[in-house]
Amino acid sequence: MKRALLLIFSLIIVVQLLAQSPVISNKRFSFGSYGRAGIAYGVGIEGHFPRSLNLNGMGSIGGRFEENDYMELAAAMHFTPVIMGKDTTQINVQARFAFFTTKGQIIGNVTSKSLGGITSALPELFAEATHINGSDWSIWVGARFFRGDDIHVIDHFYFDDHSGQGFGVKHKNTQFAIVFPGSVDTNSTLPPYFYLNIVNGTPVLGLRNRSVSIIEHTIPVQNGYIKLLGEFHRLAAALSGDTVSAYNYPSDIGFVAGAKYFSNISTSLPGSFNAVSIRYGTGIANGGDGGSSKTFLTYGGPNMETNSFRKAHSFAVTETFLWNISKAYSLNGYGIYTKSRGASDSLNVTPDYLGKQVLFNRKTDISFGARGTWYVTNWLHLLHEFDMAWRRDGTQDVAQMTKFTIAPTIAPGSQRDVWTRPHFRLVYSLAHYNKFAAVNLYSPYLTQSGNRSWGQYLGVKMEWWIW
Repeated sequence: MKRALLLIFSLIIVVQLLAQSPVISNKRFSFGSYGRAGIAYGVGIEGHFPRSLNLNGMGSIGGRFEENDYMELAAAMHFTPVIMGKDTTQINVQARFAFFTTKGQIIGNVTSKSLGGITSALPELFAEATHINGSDWSIWVGARFFRGDDIHVIDHFYFDDHSGQGFGVKHKNTQFAIVFPGSVDTNSTLPPYFYLNIVNGTPVLGLRNRSVSIIEHTIPVQNGYIKLLGEFHRLAAALSGDTVSAYNYPSDIGFVAGAKYFSNISTSLPGSFNAVSIRYGTGIANGGDGGSSKTFLTYGGPNMETNSFRKAHSFAVTETFLWNISKAYSLNGYGIYTKSRGASDSLNVTPDYLGKQVLFNRKTDISFGARGTWYVTNWLHLLHEFDMAWRRDGTQDVAQMTKFTIAPTIAPGSQRDVWTRPHFRLVYSLAHYNKFAAVNLYSPYLTQSGNRSWGQYLGVKMEWWIW
């Protein structure tokens, strides 16, 4: 009897809860996604699992056809003001989920315990209100991909990648933001822009003690614009009560100044452009390595006499263009020069505040290339790309790679446009390395294949996006 009464009581509660649950009828919702996937064969590699042919420390700079599987899912909700009429306020709340792995697969019959595992991230969760009450003011708060144009053929956001958690306000062509970059990679040899947090008696390091203040101003010019950039980075000092010398570092600062010129070019197929940028960062704001241009990822080691990065600096120049030459052919090219120096007097390896060896305290990256797209038909495109890259770390000799890729591509959207997606590609890449790169295994491919002058990659790939 008691069990029966208990069951009846439980059912009543469940029915009441269900009755109180809201029925979702919201239609102000949008969905976007980006991703790539495929299979590939690393010719000459033991086990045949493909590795990137690019030089170490350069990420996708040098060509991105060998990139691993990756997926983003973005969802947004849209709100409108209660009082309609002249109010042009647009309100959006957006979240983005990213899934990737550094090894193995992330799709198919795999789990998070498979080779390499599955890494998930939430790079965006923010709300924004634009043109508030019909004005020129906008605001956003949260974490977002706060960045401008990229060089797509090398997956490089070259000028103003401030992605992180913070807030920003914009009035007409001027915007100001403050971002607090975050990370918990405590095994890294990156400089100590972290704080010491003791949980259950165990010291834990986290990158959440730097503030990055950003101001950007855009000047419209004929057929384009000029964008001016300024940044101020501040790293707070360690706690005064911290008696562990390895963690007891002083406060530090850094500055960034830059300019970018973007120009639209009139061609038979629309969309042609040219963009050139120059940027200089000092102190703890000299970041930009591993294929990334984020200035808050400080490069090199500190000066152990002054306990600061005041002498550190970085200089970056980029050029990129899209030239739709005719209705049958487009050319997308780029050029990059980056020279960075840490604060230590060493030109080679140097210790960080934790005593770990930083590789290296000085580096120079040079790369240029171009991807051609021959529109054989509306739906059959022949992609072909040529890249050259040089990397000099410390006092070592220069590592050099030359790569050519050919990729017959089915574009079912039937558009003569380099941005049409999805793509279904058959990819073959051939790379040549100089003697220094080959002997010192200066590429993920060479690390697995061993000393050789040539590298090959063969794959069947697809890429999509919808926004």
